[in-house]
Amino acid sequence: MQKQVRSKKDLEIYLQKLQKPEFYKNQLEQYPTSAAVAAEILFLALLDGNILDKTVADLGAGNGIFSVGAALLGANKVYAVELDENMVKVLRQNSEDLELEIIQGDVLTFRENVDTVFMNPPFGSVIEGSDRKFLDSAMKFGKHIYSIHNLKSADFIRSYYSKKFTIMREQRMVIMVPRLYAHHTMDQKSIPGIFFHCELQNK
Repeated sequence: MQKQVRSKKDLEIYLQKLQKPEFYKNQLEQYPTSAAVAAEILFLALLDGNILDKTVADLGAGNGIFSVGAALLGANKVYAVELDENMVKVLRQNSEDLELEIIQGDVLTFRENVDTVFMNPPFGSVIEGSDRKFLDSAMKFGKHIYSIHNLKSADFIRSYYSKKFTIMREQRMVIMVPRLYAHHTMDQKSIPGIFFHCELQNK
């Protein structure tokens, strides 16, 4: 039986302690999701009935903040999909006491039907359209999607999801980006973001 947490605050504290990689890859648009944001989204999904005893996928799992959180909140099965080998090493360390299935590979290689998908995909600012394969995989294999995006792409994301999904929730948010790359000039920068929860039509 997996360990579990009982409150959003406890979850945030646990996620805050997860290890992070020594460096990030700009070409993959790797940006960490904060513990506060992850805990907020995970608890929304829990209250929606989309984590406990459900099958979950974390696409572009990074250090595992969503997949670890879903496991702690009682998910029946968690797939953590991550391409980057260095990130996978950190993910394995963060989840060594949990029952996650870690899949190292591109999100397009994921082939499992799940109840719920979590993701903070690339914005597509480094490689144009790099976010679409995340959207496509989530929409193909998930019934519920909880995802974070740049506010600039909100109209596109809304339109893309609406082909097959009903938008259940849209919420503006602030994405705090620490200094990670050589082109960053500030210790921390805030980017306007948006969070979507979508449900498969006629699921």
